[in-house]
Amino acid sequence: MDQDSTIRTPSEAPKPPHERPLTVATRLRADIVAGLLPQGARLKTQELAARYGTSINPIREALHQLAGEGFVQIERNRGARVRVLDETLVRNMFDVRALIEPYLIRLFVSHATERELSRLAELQDRIETIVGEDQERLRALDAHFHDITYAGHHNTEALAIFQRQSRVVQALGIRFPASPARRQAQNHEHRALIDAAARGLEDEAAEIVRQHCRGAERHLLEQLRRN
Repeated sequence: MDQDSTIRTPSEAPKPPHERPLTVATRLRADIVAGLLPQGARLKTQELAARYGTSINPIREALHQLAGEGFVQIERNRGARVRVLDETLVRNMFDVRALIEPYLIRLFVSHATERELSRLAELQDRIETIVGEDQERLRALDAHFHDITYAGHHNTEALAIFQRQSRVVQALGIRFPASPARRQAQNHEHRALIDAAARGLEDEAAEIVRQHCRGAERHLLEQLRRN
């Protein structure tokens, strides 16, 4: 049988399955973070399909993905809305993070290799060279720093909670970049964490990480109150 030679327009041409929800979710997440879709706004599938030039199914998949990440709320019989990122949400998230991150860091400290410690020090050197408003690069390096310390943990459920919340925290970081004082504190905390890990001090590392969480929480709460 001859192959189908029908000429399709770009919108009709089939795309690899992995591209559809990922691409739509990425664009939808970016619009939420940028404020183009305001907090609390209702997300109608037909309107979103028209906005992103796709069909209903990829929109539904993207909404469920972003609901899992914490950017969207889906309520039965009421549809989906952009999640409101308010003080209550920030407090709740950081209460959880202040418990999970010390737990995660203990395993890293107990198994940290010289190569991992050297990589952390290298990343921190690069973080401290960033000046001005290169926030995107700063966030990428900071995320890489924490990926090294947590990524290999055996408790995938705890790690999944941390990673899901990290996406929301990073989104808030785009809206409310760290102040010079907060960046200085972050650098000090990172250096102290590397030192504690190098000496195998699990309790000290856990306390540093807990303080790191609470410092980020205070910064975001202050910014939310001002805006």
